[in-house]
Amino acid sequence: MKSMWINLILIATLLVAGSQYSISQTPEQLYQKALMKEEGEGALQEAISMYDQVADNANADHSLRAKALLHIGLCYERMGTQEAIETYQRLVSEFPTQKNEVAIARERLKSLMPIAETITEEPEGIKIKQIWESPYLDDLGTVSYDGQFRSCVDWEGSGDLALHNLESGEIRPLTHKASLGDTGSFVLNTAISKDGKQIVSTWWRPHNTTDLVLFDIENESSELLYSQEGEEVYPYAWLSDHEFAGLRLIPEERMLQIVSINVPNKELQLRKSFTKWQDIRFACSPDEKYIAYHFANDSDDENLDINILTANGNVDIPLINHPANERVFGWVPGTKVFLFLSDRSGSWDLWAVKLDETRIAGPAKRLYTDIGEVDPMGFTQNGKCYFGFSRRNFYTSLAPFNAETGEVDIGSGKSLKGSNYGLTWSPDGQYLAYIKINDGNANPVQFIVQDLKTGEEQNPSNKSFFPAGYNWSPDGKSILVAGKEENQIRTEGYKGEIFLIDVETGRTDEILQLSDYEYNVPEDDSSPLSGPEWSSDGNSFYYMFHKDRLVKHDLETREDKVLYKYSNFEPRILRLSPDGQNLLFGLKYPGDEKSRLCTIPAEGGEKKEVCTAQEAKDFGPAFWSPDGKNIYFVEILASMQTNLWRVPSSGGKPEKVWSSESRVDIFDIHPDGDQIAFSIRERKTEVRVIENLHNEIDKVFNEKE
Repeated sequence: MKSMWINLILIATLLVAGSQYSISQTPEQLYQKALMKEEGEGALQEAISMYDQVADNANADHSLRAKALLHIGLCYERMGTQEAIETYQRLVSEFPTQKNEVAIARERLKSLMPIAETITEEPEGIKIKQIWESPYLDDLGTVSYDGQFRSCVDWEGSGDLALHNLESGEIRPLTHKASLGDTGSFVLNTAISKDGKQIVSTWWRPHNTTDLVLFDIENESSELLYSQEGEEVYPYAWLSDHEFAGLRLIPEERMLQIVSINVPNKELQLRKSFTKWQDIRFACSPDEKYIAYHFANDSDDENLDINILTANGNVDIPLINHPANERVFGWVPGTKVFLFLSDRSGSWDLWAVKLDETRIAGPAKRLYTDIGEVDPMGFTQNGKCYFGFSRRNFYTSLAPFNAETGEVDIGSGKSLKGSNYGLTWSPDGQYLAYIKINDGNANPVQFIVQDLKTGEEQNPSNKSFFPAGYNWSPDGKSILVAGKEENQIRTEGYKGEIFLIDVETGRTDEILQLSDYEYNVPEDDSSPLSGPEWSSDGNSFYYMFHKDRLVKHDLETREDKVLYKYSNFEPRILRLSPDGQNLLFGLKYPGDEKSRLCTIPAEGGEKKEVCTAQEAKDFGPAFWSPDGKNIYFVEILASMQTNLWRVPSSGGKPEKVWSSESRVDIFDIHPDGDQIAFSIRERKTEVRVIENLHNEIDKVFNEKE
């Protein structure tokens, strides 16, 4: 049931709208108008008003009513209101036979319910509030001790170091030198000092190297503290106003360490080394004596346990060892209480334990149920605790496509369950290959093939790997995948490969090892390989070192034929024309010069320019129409608006055929030309605060600290 104030708003909207949304319109017409309001104009409240009429119309088709409810929920999510949960619950309850919409609603509820519970189900004494929410926030910084500011990265800009005012919400850049381009440098981790006068930050540089930089807030000046080629150092917490602790990574040596850095003399000290790569998080005690960290315990099935390390690194003592997973949260200032997260009860809950220096003094107490797997940002002097909550999703659909006009009917397609990316159809159009993303899983990136008739998903390979590009064979029996095998991802000298997967048997063969080749390495450490793309006879495939050359590889002889050399290809564009005669690719240019789409004969020859980018500098995906007469390309603007363009394959003036205010990643046209596969990308980060911690601790432990 909707809240009273929402109903009042909807009634007022309908009265103002008058005959524009009159009952004389069919539910289908009203639904289409709502889609235009939502996707074309971003007028979410007006869209909800129209969707609501469709959903409440008992005479309307059940499928249409379910779609309307789903879009109401998505609109509420974009508006940041809790009515999304009520809407999804209504959809699941009232329309159980609409499997696609119900599956999406369940996925959305799964990600939203923990958020709702932390806001609405508040035990006495503890209050959790959302302070700010934005797709451009990060949860990688820390909060100042006075609670006024948070160190962060200006992701809406160019990736500079910034201060987030927790009262006004203003994000003020402190530096003006970052660049998010391939060769630029930008901030990743930040930590503000206890006195609030300094921020230490990690600046990313290419090839596994970072600069550790100290910024003086009062003087607006910065200095380099530490930088070594091939090393990455990330600050996490200050021990004092003159020393902080962080993680050092040396990928080539597979080395992971907790270190501290003395600011006055810039000296780095080793505190703890780990023998394998893992997620290490830690917190420093207010008295500057200890560092608590969680780690994967080899003797406990890789479950996370917590140890305490003396600040000098000389003593390492187990603190919390439990069959479940435990994650560090931190010491509550002014008390002897240490907070941690645990999933021992089936959900990630907030727990507390009293400490006598490094020893536990009594049983652990649960303070809060189902807080989620969140990242702490630190405590303030008045006992408030800040933390971050992040989520990312891809809402995926197969939408009707008008080959005559190029328009995409984004609102009436078939939605796919889960968060999926990079969809491509099999040659017969009966299967889809894509990447499934689930940040909560041990394997957050999975390569999937779905049978569109049954909806069944399967991993077609007997190997686990991170795919960078993939393509179906002409007969649909095999898939070529460029990527990195998971168990070799940090192996010295391993650069990735191309695999050949037999879809029926799962057999996966290594076709090409990148370590056997010489090529120009991308400045941003991304995969150097684009493609692969099959030849029409299935005996060869094409691939591209996108900083170097375009190549045809013969599967029988294993010989390469270089078709075209260039220093900066568009990395996501390599497509063979439907007749097998020409290859489509893109070229990037320096400065403000726009990228260009080009074709070349499939056996090599003279390059032909098709068109330049239009409203953006670079291209998104580009692909042929199934009849080969046109080339479609996507441009995503800085505002996240997505434009779909069409240009004759022989060249000419591009025509904008479709546009959306949201970021829509369009991947492939169905072989029949009547559907298009796309994902709408969502990324949100919230800053939340835990209040009244001291009162709850006093109540739980029955004594004043």
